[in-house]
Amino acid sequence: MKRSVLMSIAALSATISWADNIHYLNSGPALSLGSISNAKVASSGRFNPAAAVQTTAITRLTLIDFAANLQLQGLGEFNSVADSIIDQIDTIGTTFEDYENQDASVADVLSALDTLETTFDESIEQLAGSFYIKPGVVASLPLTPWSLTTGRFGTYTLSLSSLTQARASMLHGPISFELDVAQIIETSDSGEELDPIDFMRTTSSLYLKQAQVFNVDLAWSRELPKINFLSRYGIEVVGGLRTTLIAYNLQKNLYPIKEIARQGLDNPDELIEDLQEDVLAGFSSANYNFTMDVGVTLKHKNTLLGVTLYNMNNPELTFKELGGNCAAVANENDQTDCYHAEYFASIGDITLQESHRMSPLVSVDISRSFFDNSIALAGAIDLTRKSDLFGDQSQKVHLGLMLQPTASYWPRLRLGVGKDLLDPDLTQLGLGLSLFDFLQLDTQMTAVLGDLSSDDLTVKGNALRSLSASASINLAF
Repeated sequence: MKRSVLMSIAALSATISWADNIHYLNSGPALSLGSISNAKVASSGRFNPAAAVQTTAITRLTLIDFAANLQLQGLGEFNSVADSIIDQIDTIGTTFEDYENQDASVADVLSALDTLETTFDESIEQLAGSFYIKPGVVASLPLTPWSLTTGRFGTYTLSLSSLTQARASMLHGPISFELDVAQIIETSDSGEELDPIDFMRTTSSLYLKQAQVFNVDLAWSRELPKINFLSRYGIEVVGGLRTTLIAYNLQKNLYPIKEIARQGLDNPDELIEDLQEDVLAGFSSANYNFTMDVGVTLKHKNTLLGVTLYNMNNPELTFKELGGNCAAVANENDQTDCYHAEYFASIGDITLQESHRMSPLVSVDISRSFFDNSIALAGAIDLTRKSDLFGDQSQKVHLGLMLQPTASYWPRLRLGVGKDLLDPDLTQLGLGLSLFDFLQLDTQMTAVLGDLSSDDLTVKGNALRSLSASASINLAF
């Protein structure tokens, strides 16, 4: 069952549309290196709009840009809890068979059921505070981003893009199994198997948030007029602006744990199909907003310093509202979900009316190149915290080493390491490879590295927090 539930959640992001949103998920070389800027790194201009001048001689376009990402927390605990619950359900089945064969009593069956009730209740409560899984996919519309340098009129960049992502977590409500002696005897006399899930009563639910965000980016950058005290030291200053039109749909849904457990045990394929159908039905309409970013780069010989301010206008994206007049909901299952949402809102576990504020963010990056940029060292840091679409916060710092020979027949290598200043136990490792000067392959893993070799399977499972892979083809002239 545990695999079917995890597959169901991950499958929600399997339908991909045009995607690429630098505020939430990285793709291309940025997957390995973060938000650094370098003349040979195609993803530079997607962060600091001023960096497009450095990466575009005449024109640059992207043929393919795709990335898949999985973030999670508490995987070890999820596996342990799932195994414990499944084992206890099997124990009840065995005890009931012994009762039918007169090798056990009704009291033994009730005792096993009490143990399951305690195990189930404590397990869901544990997961509610520790577990989530967040799959996402990104891919650019072919031929974008497209950058064009027009000389003294600057460099223009057009990108059409979107993001598909989901986040699933647990909400805990009291769990009980309403089964008495008479029902056990009746089930035995009828010749049916005893399925404890049929007698479970709980508001515990799977809490699923989904996001579809389409972007149209238009950016402009050019070298700024000479500033005396900077030009005196040979420093070139480039400024850039980016405006992004956002079409988005943010959904929230609750799914009763009882129904998830029932379908996960009986028909996991139907569970996946039902969840996908429900989620995709919610993406039929879109809301709109826009955001503005500004960036500056200062270049002195082989050193490039960049500062970027994102979301200058502080836009707000609104989720679909939960709850409401539940008594008026005609569909029984939808009405149950509505009442569950009202219950969890009343105890403060969720918010019925929710929005995502794209707060202003500031990042700084620096790159130092050697031997005609064949070797480069780079770093980037977020000066402010940032929240993703679902409210998870981070503040990252990245360091990168780039080995990028001038000859196109030599592969280029990218090595990156990163830290989240809000969770310093985590380490991000990135590896990227460029082939024939146009194909980029990048991977990333985030984990508590010391726990990956633990003998404790729960600790080992909890160590892994993120995996990503990306492929992109960029052409520059």
